[in-house]
Amino acid sequence: MPLAFSTLGCPGKSLAQVIELAHASGAAGLELRAADGEFVHPSMAAAERTAVARALSDAGLTVLALASYVRVCADGAARPGGLERTPEAELTSAVDLAADLGAAHVRVFPGAGLAPALGEGVPAEVTAADERGAHRLNAAAELARQCGVTLLLETHDSHPRGEDIARILAHVDPAAPVRVIWDLMHPWRHDEAPERTAELLAGSLAYAQYKDGLRIAGTNDVTLTLPGEGELPLRAMRELVDGIAASHGEQDPWISLEWERAWHPDLPPLADALDAFKRVLA
Repeated sequence: MPLAFSTLGCPGKSLAQVIELAHASGAAGLELRAADGEFVHPSMAAAERTAVARALSDAGLTVLALASYVRVCADGAARPGGLERTPEAELTSAVDLAADLGAAHVRVFPGAGLAPALGEGVPAEVTAADERGAHRLNAAAELARQCGVTLLLETHDSHPRGEDIARILAHVDPAAPVRVIWDLMHPWRHDEAPERTAELLAGSLAYAQYKDGLRIAGTNDVTLTLPGEGELPLRAMRELVDGIAASHGEQDPWISLEWERAWHPDLPPLADALDAFKRVLA
């Protein structure tokens, strides 16, 4: 069970503190959140990149992914509140940063700024967002290939289900280095059965992000909990993920905990969540 975690769960921690936590928890991989105020950020100098990559390699840790905040389906020229850069420029920058850090993947969001298409039919503006996202992924494919990086589109925000991600991938060149992160929470809370999500993502899944929570009655919202204290069928979901991996010849896929303490500082520390996570999936 190769264990990883996202540094979203330990906001503001130093590189040394993250390495210490990884070793204490038995984690071998990291999803590195690329954000201002973190030890990995979009404007890192070359020397900083080299130092971080060397420290993680010396610590025996794999950089599973650079967790960027690029929104490939966005229709604006720049992210609100962010640098005045286009999504295309941000994606290029993220690929370069991932390569410098030795990351195998770059996580991107759909980020269309639209409500998910949960009803009958797909609205025209969502279809346009699907095509916009695919166009940007296709455009970045050659650079990603040259850098040895795979682009990972996460089940998230405007495209939370396997069904939504599949619409984007239908417009992506099959040869492009583009795959998917299955954030287990989002399809589930939008009423897509895990078996259906697995079926839709079977040909494109890179790995899954695990978390747990309790559905708020009458909504698609969730109150986050420690792994094992919520309603997500985590063991059954893991079996589905393992089955997809096995079908591609991978016998022991990464399991990564995305603990959202950056957004919910009242949550228990990441170390507690990792302990609970390991008990659930042991």
